[in-house]
This record gives sequence, structure tokens and C-alpha cells, in this order.
Amino acid sequence: MSGLWPFLVIGLFSGSIYALASMGIVLTYKTSGVFNFAYGGIAMFCGFTFWQLRDGWHISSWLSLPLLLLVVAPVMGLAAEYLFRAVITLSAEIQIVIALAVLAFLQALVPIFYGGSERSLNSIFPTSTFRLGSSLHVSWTQLFTLLLAVAAALALSGLLSRTRLGLATRAVVDNRDLAELNGVSSDGVSRLAWVISTVFAALAGVLLSSTVGLDTYSLVLFFIYAFAPAVLAKLVNLPAAFGWALGLGVLQSVLQKYGSSGNVADFESALPYLALFGALVFYGNALKEIRSSFRTITVSAPNRDPRRFAGSVAAVVIGLAILPLLIHGSALGDVSTALIYAAIALTLVVLTGWAGQISLAQFSFVGIGAFTAGHLAGAGGKGFLWAAVVGALIAVPFGIAVGLPSLRLSGLFLALATMAFALIMDTLVFPRNWVSGGYTGTTVARPDIFGIRFTGTLSFYWLSAILLGAYALGASLLNRGPVGRRLQMMRDAPLGASTFGVNLTLTKLAVFAGCGAAAAFAGAFYGAMRLTVDPNDFAFGASLELLLLVVLGGRALVPGGMVAGGIYLMQLLPLSSTVESYIPLGVAVGAVALAQYPEGPTTRSAEYMRYFSALFRRRPLRELTDGRLVPIVFSSRRRITSEPAEVADAR
Repeated sequence: MSGLWPFLVIGLFSGSIYALASMGIVLTYKTSGVFNFAYGGIAMFCGFTFWQLRDGWHISSWLSLPLLLLVVAPVMGLAAEYLFRAVITLSAEIQIVIALAVLAFLQALVPIFYGGSERSLNSIFPTSTFRLGSSLHVSWTQLFTLLLAVAAALALSGLLSRTRLGLATRAVVDNRDLAELNGVSSDGVSRLAWVISTVFAALAGVLLSSTVGLDTYSLVLFFIYAFAPAVLAKLVNLPAAFGWALGLGVLQSVLQKYGSSGNVADFESALPYLALFGALVFYGNALKEIRSSFRTITVSAPNRDPRRFAGSVAAVVIGLAILPLLIHGSALGDVSTALIYAAIALTLVVLTGWAGQISLAQFSFVGIGAFTAGHLAGAGGKGFLWAAVVGALIAVPFGIAVGLPSLRLSGLFLALATMAFALIMDTLVFPRNWVSGGYTGTTVARPDIFGIRFTGTLSFYWLSAILLGAYALGASLLNRGPVGRRLQMMRDAPLGASTFGVNLTLTKLAVFAGCGAAAAFAGAFYGAMRLTVDPNDFAFGASLELLLLVVLGGRALVPGGMVAGGIYLMQLLPLSSTVESYIPLGVAVGAVALAQYPEGPTTRSAEYMRYFSALFRRRPLRELTDGRLVPIVFSSRRRITSEPAEVADAR
């Protein structure tokens, strides 16, 4: 025990940062019902902002830190509260997409504002050490971080338990509508909670950045550690979140005693993700979303006109046939990659757009297919087709493993489960040499299918086009048949679907396994196009980007997957660095704007056309909008009710 206690003490110091972040996440969820997936992005952005203020512009720490905590962070909190207030009554799926889009927005904004290079941030506290006991040297930074976290926890606890504001907060948490009837401003309480939460994020971002450095991706992943304590506290208990965070830090520190590299180190890095996934599975139905009256977004039935369907197919075929006549060389290779990416996106259209099962792990299945092809296809690619099939079969049990939590979880908690699965794959599975060749990667041969070699750029383009065509045709036929109707029923009215004899358990597992297998099969072609793949190609960030691109194109439409491939192509083309830096920013903004429109920009443009038509013809607006309100951009406060204007006016 004498050799263990230093690790226990150090674990308290590292866990204190998780504690700050966990309390911020729980606070906003308790008061608004929104789980802030962008929390790590806010902390990361504040860390870069503090570096710019203090180290870039050479403003004193005594002024830079108050500017960050009293100006920048509250403004970000107010902006976040305003953004989510407009969608607070919508389904959790919409809120998740918007939060993830905000995360991507902040990650894209940092290189534009502060440059793209990694930086180191000096601690705001003294870095000298003092001796604790006979063998442990502790830095003043570690001690002050722990004391600051404890002070913040005590202050927040006192605010919520001993003040009038705390009483109002508890009233809003218990029953928002009843609190409003008693004169409590639920919006005001929520607004203050967002501000406090963002201040906690800014403080944690500054403290953690001085330890792990400033990086737009890795810093966000460190803050995902705080999701596990928040969920272990069931997203409602602030003291429990604080305690679980300290415990997680201690456990990670103890594991460092038994190995700083190898399997133990990998397990230590994956521990927060394993804890998150385990907590979600263990709690299951005990986890209830605060908002019980979410308004879901339904999807219109597919157009079953065979002539229109045939015309769409003919247009796509003609376009693919003409394209090689216009572009050549590496540009045509980029198009091939985009076609495969579009096929992968279609698997997410089926899973999220039609079945309503949001997934943040789709590129993990792509990685399974790519690495399997690298091992089994052979140097000449003669076994490529069978390797792709084997990769799809391997993905099936993984798909079932991801689908199992969906039997007891939905919405927010299912998204957290799939995110945890993706991060576990990133940390424990893909970095293995026997899986991927480590971070040096593995080679995937170009296919040799039935004696036909697809090593040339043009031949592989045609193979990619055939793959996309098969996926698009299969998805269209699936959506038009009884399976598509079953998926739509499961998405829009699961209880009604069960009443009509739909086996929800089998359907959910089948759709996760099927979409995972299809993504893995396409992943073999994705790897062959890239020739060399490594774990970074299939990290969680790739799954996040895929989801946002599908949302931007229309997550309930087959063309939405093709739009996702087209936007992905823009990132591959040799554009100027300025244009490249703004593409992710545009994707994030577009995803926020279109998150509540499953059919993408077509639905939104139809609303605007009807609105402007009403203005042009000077006809009553309600007549052209069927009694519904105008688009959210014109009336965001009333749009969320989705009630007829007469009812809203009566209220």
C-alpha cells in the first residue's frame, strides 16, 4: 500500500479536471434537457483563446484569465443557450446533431482564428514542486487545480442549495411548466446554467491544456472522459458526478503503476470509454431523458412513381459515364474515393435517416473492412472480393454489439453508446499491430476480381461507380418495400409498430448488423483506393464528419448520401488553403441549419419558396403554409411549437 498511495494522490489531481467538466455537463442537462456534446470543443476553444490573450498578445495573466472567464465564456454560454432554446422541444436526435455540428464548427474555427499549428500552454499556477511524504513530489499546479475544483464544487452546491436562485433551479428541474406557473423564468435559469457550465469548461480547458497541450482534436477527446462520470451520476446528481470523476482519475493513475506502455496503458486510455459504455448498458431503461414530450421529425413516404425512379437512375448513369471524359488522372482518383464515400454514407442514411438509430461509429465498421482486406486480399488482390465478404461478416457481431444497447436505450443515450464504441475501437482495437500494422499502417491491394484487375485509375473508377450504383439501387428498393415501411414505423411510432406485429428487437439488431456489414464491405474498396490505411483514417472524427455530411445532404434521402460524397470530394480536390479551411466551417453551419430537416435542403427550400410566394402574390401566408408557421429563421421562438397559427395566437 505504501507504494500505491502516491498514485492515489496524483489521481485526485488529474480527476479534478474531469470533475469540473462533469459538473458543467450535468448542470446544463438538468436545467435544459440538452446534453452538450460540444463541451470539449468549448473548452478547447477557450484554451486557444487564453493562449492568444496571454502568449499571443502578451496580456497579463491577471487580465487574460478574467477576460476569458467573465467575458468570452459567458458570451459563448449565452450563444449556446440561444441556439438550443429554439430546438429544446424537438427530438434528442436533432439536439445531438446540432451539438456535434457546434463541436465541428469550433474545431474548424480555431485554425482560422488562431492558426493550425499545435501549441504549448504554460500553467497559470507555479510549476515548482514540493515534497509530500518521503517519495512523492507534487507540483503547485496539481495542488491548486484540486483546490480550485473543490472550491468550484462547493460554490455551486451552495448556490443551488442555499439561495433563491438554487430554489428556482430545483423547481425548473422538477417541473418546468409548474415552475413557470409560479413565476419562475425557466429560460432565465437555463441561461444562467449555460453560463456557469461554459465558465467551468473554460477553466478546465485552460488547466488541461497546460498538461496535454493545445490540439483541436486530442483535447476534445480528453474532455469526452468527463462524459463517463456524468452518465454514472445519471446526468442529474452533481456531487455524484464530482465523486465519480475523482474515482476515475484515481483508477487511471493506479493503472499507470502497473505499466506505462503496452496493454495496460491502452486499457488505461480506454477506461473512461469503457466506463461510459458499461454505465449505459448497466443502467439501461433507468436512464430517462429529462424531456418526455419530444416532438419527433417525421419523414415523408418515398415517391413510388416507377417513371420518376427510372429517370433518376438514367440521369445518374449518364452522369457517371460522361465524367471520365471530362477529368483524368489524380482528379478521377479523387472522384472514385468520393463515390465509395457516398456508398458508405448510404449505410448511415438507412440506419439513422430511416430506422432512426443514430450512430457515431460508422467509420469503425469501415475500418474493419479495410484492415480485413489488407490482411486477406493478397499482394495481387486476387482474394479481394472474398476478403471484402469476410470483412462484412466480421462486422456483423460488432454491429450486433452496438445494436444491443439500442434495445434498452434510445436518442441521447444510444448516441453516447455508439460514440463510446467508436472510441474503444480507436484505443483498444485498431492500434494493434496484428489488426492494422500499428500507426505505420497496412497496405491494401487493388482488386483482382474474376481475373479482371482494377489497378488503373479509370478501371477503379468504374468499379467504384458500380459499387455506388449497387448500394443506391439496393437502398432505394429497400425503402420502397415492406422493410422500408417497417423501418419508418419503428422510427416514427415504435409503440405503434410493435402493436402491428413488428419485432423491434430483431429489427434493431438486424439494421445495425446489416448497415455495419455494408459499411465494412465498402470499407475494403475504400482501403484499396487509398492503398495504405492506418488507425487514424477510421478514428471517431471520421464518423462525426460522415454524420454531418449526411445531415447536410439529407439523412432520409438516397441522394443525401451522394451529396455527402460530393462535399467530401471538395475536400480532396487541390483547392487553395483558404477555401479548404472554410469547407469544414460551412459543413458545420449547414448541419446546424438543416438538422431538423431529415430530407435535407429540399425541405427547407420548399418552405422558403412557399413563404416568398406568399409575399409575392400578397395572399394570406397561412393559406400557403397550411396554417403552419413560417420557417424558423423568420420566427424561431414560435416555430418550435409546430402548432397552427390560430392555436398559437389563441395562447
